[in-house]
Amino acid sequence: MDFMNSAFLYVIGAAIAVFVLAQSVYFLVRAVKRGRELGISGKAMKDAAVSSATFSVVPSVPIVLAMMTLAATIGAPFSWIRLSVIGSMSYETVAAGAVAGAAGDITPSVYAGIMWVMTIGIISGPVFNIFGLKKYQNRLALIGQRNPKWSKILVDALFMGIIAVMGGQYIAKGIAAFAGTAAEKYVLNGQAQLLTLLTGAALMGVFGLVIKAAKAKWLENFALPISMIGAVALSVVYHGMF
Repeated sequence: MDFMNSAFLYVIGAAIAVFVLAQSVYFLVRAVKRGRELGISGKAMKDAAVSSATFSVVPSVPIVLAMMTLAATIGAPFSWIRLSVIGSMSYETVAAGAVAGAAGDITPSVYAGIMWVMTIGIISGPVFNIFGLKKYQNRLALIGQRNPKWSKILVDALFMGIIAVMGGQYIAKGIAAFAGTAAEKYVLNGQAQLLTLLTGAALMGVFGLVIKAAKAKWLENFALPISMIGAVALSVVYHGMF
């Protein structure tokens, strides 16, 4: 399995990371230049940069956790490549698992298939944005003008549909595992997975109540990473129970 952590892949990952950082520096320089043209003080721009950097660290924790989890399956370099640019834990694990499950053992050729499936699949988002995002936004704006309430329901329904697709498999596996209606190999650790999912949801619900009651909007940046860390920590306990 050493090919998953080869020096070649690390070199590719480093090159991609440098490219992404170069883009960030490029747009930062342009932003500072434009800010000076608009008469914004250096102190105001510095404060904005420091504030943005500070509140970007904590929301990045879920990405780090996802990379660590995914690295156990497909190696560290490609996990780093996939999640340092664009991607999500839910999609990446499903894509990698689908190819690996269909092929059996992960050989170099199967691993190449995993890389292609994960990469080509996630490219669909940027491609859609290039050709269809403007039309999609204009359509949503039109619906919002005609019926703002229905527009909000539509967007929320789309989001919940994504959550249902990603989380539904763990709910189904957990219920089947608790009920004993499926072979163990199909629902392995299903109870722990379901309890972990419910724990994360419960923690997010608590954060939502606190934010609403205390009007602590700043907590929104910390809700997701803390909920994920709490759920992952308790998942260790759940796995020991079953």
